[in-house]
Amino acid sequence: MELRDRLVLLERLQDQQERLNTLLIEITARLGEEHALYAERLQRHEAQMDQLRDILQAIKDMLNRPNGR
Repeated sequence: MELRDRLVLLERLQDQQERLNTLLIEITARLGEEHALYAERLQRHEAQMDQLRDILQAIKDMLNRPNGR
């Protein structure tokens, strides 16, 4: 392979690498956004579970009282 051919190949590889780097940056940004959404949903879910746990405990407390009062 001649030097000129090698340089052309090297330029192609460099262009490909730059495109791949751009794609990786975009993917990383999207994953960061999705992670933030997931974390927010998880936090809301945990808050809902805490509320349900409190309601369940209140019901149990009511059932343990004499005459349900």
